[in-house]
Amino acid sequence: MLATPTRTPGVPPQGEGWLHEVKWDGVRALAETRDGTLILRNRNEGEITVAYPEVAAGAVGLPDGLLLDGELIALNDDGIPSFHAIAHRMHVRNPARAAQWSRERPVTFVAFDLLRVGDEDLTRLPLAERRRRLEEVDLDRPHWQLSEQHDDGEALAAFTREAGLEGVISKRAESAYLPGARSTDWVKTPHRTELVAVIGGWIPETGDDKRLGAVWLGHPADEATFETAPVLYPLGRAGSGLSHAEKDTLLQVLRTTERPTPPFDPAPPQDPTARRTHWVEPLLCVQVRYLNVTPDGVLRQPVLLRLRPDVTPLEAATVDLSVGS
Repeated sequence: MLATPTRTPGVPPQGEGWLHEVKWDGVRALAETRDGTLILRNRNEGEITVAYPEVAAGAVGLPDGLLLDGELIALNDDGIPSFHAIAHRMHVRNPARAAQWSRERPVTFVAFDLLRVGDEDLTRLPLAERRRRLEEVDLDRPHWQLSEQHDDGEALAAFTREAGLEGVISKRAESAYLPGARSTDWVKTPHRTELVAVIGGWIPETGDDKRLGAVWLGHPADEATFETAPVLYPLGRAGSGLSHAEKDTLLQVLRTTERPTPPFDPAPPQDPTARRTHWVEPLLCVQVRYLNVTPDGVLRQPVLLRLRPDVTPLEAATVDLSVGS
């Protein structure tokens, strides 16, 4: 089961009925116990057990027939879970090499869901009930950990941001588990400070109307109807990051998609910058790095990293920025 991004970057969903966990910067995996052994599989259902012998050793004694969802994490030199700390182990298939890595950079399996016990399928049960069943499993063992749950998403977001963790995952307590589906019952709030945005307009350079100075950014305001009613919610504007050549190439494309009105809801205020803007159809995507987010969802200090022609506007809000997401 996959998560959708929070509507306002940096702000998890609020209110009763949500449970919040740390978003771990690791490798998603399913763990199955069968005939006294552990089988680990990645998101593509490929077996990866050999790469993590310390996790398999820690599972000795778990009852057969368990199927758990979780994240494999490794700590960087600062003691913080980091995808880069585990990336070199993802494709190890040599047992001797894997054993060496397990000593030098050990990995922990952080379990956050229980999908099956014996012949009993738990996926249709509410998350709160699955969680209760998960807590009955003895995970107090080396290289295993139970992901903690919290009621206050805002407090957890503040803590994880300060601690340098990747972010927060919020889940509806009454939600079923939908294998392979990306559901709004699971919402991710990353602090990764990167996202893929859709360009909704361009602003000329000051003093040179033939050069691109900045672009307006947004995300689909309603993913369900975007194809018939392409409207963005605004993330602000960004100008730095791309080279002059990249901007010139981008401008050539943007000029062919101009429109008379802004594709944003709400529309940007009619300040001098907006009045100089050439609005465009929301067709092109760009990856952006930013410092943080204002309370109304505008990116602070955004930098354009690269154009993303491989991503459609409909995918912009859900695209994974790395293999470890």
